[in-house]
Amino acid sequence: MSLAAPETETQETETHTKANGLAEVSELDQFKHYIYGNYHETHVIFGNDTETDWQRRLQGHVPVMRRLLPPNKTGAILDFGCGDGLLLAAAQSLGYSDLTGVDISGALLQTAARHTSAKLRHADGLELLKTSPNGAFEAIIAFDILEHLTRPELLAASHEIARTLKPGGRLIIRVPNGGSAYSGQIYWSDLTHERLFTREAFNQLLQPLGFGLIEAVEIPPVGVHGLKSGLQAAVWHMFRALTVLRIASETGQVRGHILTANLHVIAHKDGADGEERG
Repeated sequence: MSLAAPETETQETETHTKANGLAEVSELDQFKHYIYGNYHETHVIFGNDTETDWQRRLQGHVPVMRRLLPPNKTGAILDFGCGDGLLLAAAQSLGYSDLTGVDISGALLQTAARHTSAKLRHADGLELLKTSPNGAFEAIIAFDILEHLTRPELLAASHEIARTLKPGGRLIIRVPNGGSAYSGQIYWSDLTHERLFTREAFNQLLQPLGFGLIEAVEIPPVGVHGLKSGLQAAVWHMFRALTVLRIASETGQVRGHILTANLHVIAHKDGADGEERG
């Protein structure tokens, strides 16, 4: 005969909800492992990338990294979800020397190893952060990563990033832009994407963790290096102006729009004296 009190209807409901939640998490994990396990063959970029394509992407990302990385080229930098090592190679070409990349895809890390001498770790990025000491990194890069995380994962990763960044360090982010009408192709092209972001969303997420200055950056998709790219840039700026006019007709706001399909963010962790660093 059991002396335990019988479960109330509320307790039964809570137990059922928790069990369903665990089942959903397990199923989501299985789904993500399935997609990630085939990333090197099925991803819109990685699946069809030739060496020529890779080098072309590298040249496009070097000026982006020059704009976003910190001035200290000897500080430790972590690429959280480094994939095929493109950003590590770009940083290395700019003279950054203490580089580490982590990714769960062994196949993509093999590509990274051919293009960069950075330290590469085959591991879950969040688990690597958890085992890193306080203030281990000058900068952490999270390009095309945060949109894959569930809300609990996003909060956990943000806490660990804040802990492992040095005072005055920076978190460098690229995510699909929720403030752009043109982000749908990026967002819906990957079945593991969880959400879009805006700069306001990053204020909610990161300011309570000690990131006093959060910069949203608009990086146009093309640079001018010839006639064709010049025409592309002109067309892009023309359509951007038309989009701003449409928004202004509804809101009256003309300035401050980030309209690129991707949103770039530099979040500066407060310095040791509590002041923000730019």
